[in-house]
Amino acid sequence: MAFPFHIGQDGRTAAPETISQHVKGEIIQLLLTTPGERPFLPDFGGGLKRLVFEANDDVTAGLARATVSQSLSFWLQERVEVEALSVKNQNSTLTVDLKYRVLVSGEAQQLRFQHNL
Repeated sequence: MAFPFHIGQDGRTAAPETISQHVKGEIIQLLLTTPGERPFLPDFGGGLKRLVFEANDDVTAGLARATVSQSLSFWLQERVEVEALSVKNQNSTLTVDLKYRVLVSGEAQQLRFQHNL
């Protein structure tokens, strides 16, 4: 199923067009899901949303980096290879930059999560 969930032009549940789009959706879902949010997978999630309420300092940046790295290696290690992960806290903005390679296709991708705290 496509992320975010929606109905396609044919009236059916839409699916991602490529494996890269599917993996991107999986990463977004993983990192923005709070652990404990899914009843049958209580350990699933990266917990980035909970950092919204933390101070924007080096501790929060380190926590974000560790959380993202651990979640990706545990849940998506067979789908992606993390090439680079950087977390920056400047002024009131926390930025998480992720560069990864989709293992099935070999395609390099990148995602940015950014929030003004």
